[in-house]
Amino acid sequence: MNTKIITIETPLTPKELTEKLQSMTVTDFSQLHNPTPAAYYGEITAYTFNIMNVRYGPMSSFPPIKGEIKEGVNKTIVNIKMDIQEHYKMSRTMYYTTLLPIGLIVMLLSFLVLGGTEYQLQGFIFSGSFIACAILVVFLTKSSLISTKKRELKDFASKINGKIISA
Repeated sequence: MNTKIITIETPLTPKELTEKLQSMTVTDFSQLHNPTPAAYYGEITAYTFNIMNVRYGPMSSFPPIKGEIKEGVNKTIVNIKMDIQEHYKMSRTMYYTTLLPIGLIVMLLSFLVLGGTEYQLQGFIFSGSFIACAILVVFLTKSSLISTKKRELKDFASKINGKIISA
């Protein structure tokens, strides 16, 4: 899950591309209360941008689309970077440092307190569920971030009349 630079090629000139991005972007999330056709919010300069889809708020755990615009021959190259690694690590740390220790503590208590009784198996199943939940949530978070990133990049490329040439 290394952060790779994705290259999008578009027939628009850099100026046309910047204007198109500015037409579908507002500078602040709070401006979205007004009825605007904005698809993104963030900053756009002549050769760089840092935008986020309006579906995700400023406190969202999904990363922004950071891009660099380069002029080519009869085309414009847009290099995009979306760092989902940071958000995955945060999620992994959060769940592994809470649910795994709770599961292990419950398992230890089941062994020490309920050892030799008919309830010991139930204690092990209960503690195993904490451990399984931690692993499952981290896996689902990773797959969700990857699929959302692919969908967002595909959607962004179509909005700028471009195509993804390397991912």
